[in-house]
Amino acid sequence: MSTDTVRFGLVGAGSISQHHLNAIKNIPGATAVAICDVEDRARQRAQEYDIPETYTDYRDMLQKAPIDAVIVAVPNFLHHEVSLAALKAGKHVLCEKPMAISTQYAEQMVQAARQNNKMLSIGFVCRYAKSSELTRSMVAAGDLGKVYYAKAVKTRRKGIPGWGSWFTQKKVAGGGSVFDIGVHALDLTWYVMGCPQPISVSGFTQAAFGPQKKGLGEWGTPNFNSSFDVEDMGIGFIRFANGAVINLETSWALHTDDEDYINIMGDKAGVKLAPLGKDLRIYSEVDGDLVNSTRVTDAGTMDSIFLGQMRNFVSAITEGTPLRAPAEHGLVVTRMLEAIYASAKSGREVRLD
Repeated sequence: MSTDTVRFGLVGAGSISQHHLNAIKNIPGATAVAICDVEDRARQRAQEYDIPETYTDYRDMLQKAPIDAVIVAVPNFLHHEVSLAALKAGKHVLCEKPMAISTQYAEQMVQAARQNNKMLSIGFVCRYAKSSELTRSMVAAGDLGKVYYAKAVKTRRKGIPGWGSWFTQKKVAGGGSVFDIGVHALDLTWYVMGCPQPISVSGFTQAAFGPQKKGLGEWGTPNFNSSFDVEDMGIGFIRFANGAVINLETSWALHTDDEDYINIMGDKAGVKLAPLGKDLRIYSEVDGDLVNSTRVTDAGTMDSIFLGQMRNFVSAITEGTPLRAPAEHGLVVTRMLEAIYASAKSGREVRLD
């Protein structure tokens, strides 16, 4: 690298950029020097975080700004395009989830990172909660025994974001609730299980509320002259080569409770945790008696897990520390997500090579 500090450029100045910028601000070895978006939004965010350079075209930023790394925080369909351009320009990349709207695009991103010898990390930010790492270490240590079943649940009763915005258009978002929030539940569950190899996927999706303009959330800017052509709920059942399965349930709108948890079950014990939750619920057996216990961890916040993500990314660039969320993991998750849609469309199980 040309400096002792990792210099960042951000593509996308929306709300998620604030979490990234807060993290950069709290790491001595990182600084934000450029940001790209429509002019008013870029200038506003630049003023808030004292960013010296603003751009309206990310290609200009890649060419002119003195940056070492790029944060990609734009609508899903642009993840692939912007990441490829940044990697080919010799920049490290931290790309928001989902990695891409297709497996083909994700494969191209992995290949570009390898060819240009640059870091490419995916924004699976729930991996950086202390409860997540504790659960992963418990699984790896065999505390749960043989893990064979897991539930990944992220449901909203009423929470469709920005009806008619890019969130609800398949060509831009890639999908609805499965791609938007289900990706976090699926990834975290798969990660704490040790990232087993998926071999088949069955899926079901439904759009029951969105087409009626019901189930709308309180965030995002709706455009009722636009369209809704994605799912508002989705189910995935994934089988793995080691014999384990994950049951994914996700929704933007559904007649149920708002829930956000993962449940990992083995033949010795089980663990239930909510991402960012401070307590792990442990289900086990002692001397033939069923025992429920709680293991208390440090409660995470959005800022703390984004800070953990940024520390890992900066350390990977400067010291060669392994990425906790490498692009290769993002590719596998994208493959599973895409298979959910393919199965839902065909009504058949999809085999994964």
